[in-house]
Amino acid sequence: MNLDEYYEEITSSEADFIIDLHRIIDYLVYHDVPVTLVRLGYELDITPSELSDYTSLILSILDKVEEKYSLR
Repeated sequence: MNLDEYYEEITSSEADFIIDLHRIIDYLVYHDVPVTLVRLGYELDITPSELSDYTSLILSILDKVEEKYSLR
């Protein structure tokens, strides 16, 4: 890791949330279901407004998952 890169420590609950988020996005993309904040909020049992803080993370995960399945 470059020393110039930004590093942020996260808690285990935040890590679990990110893993759940990735799992759900992967499932939705695999089954060709649109990935929206409303759908993710429903799956994670949180409000879409709470998810809006994670928009850049969601888009990053979505890009990687879509790339994974486009290679098939």
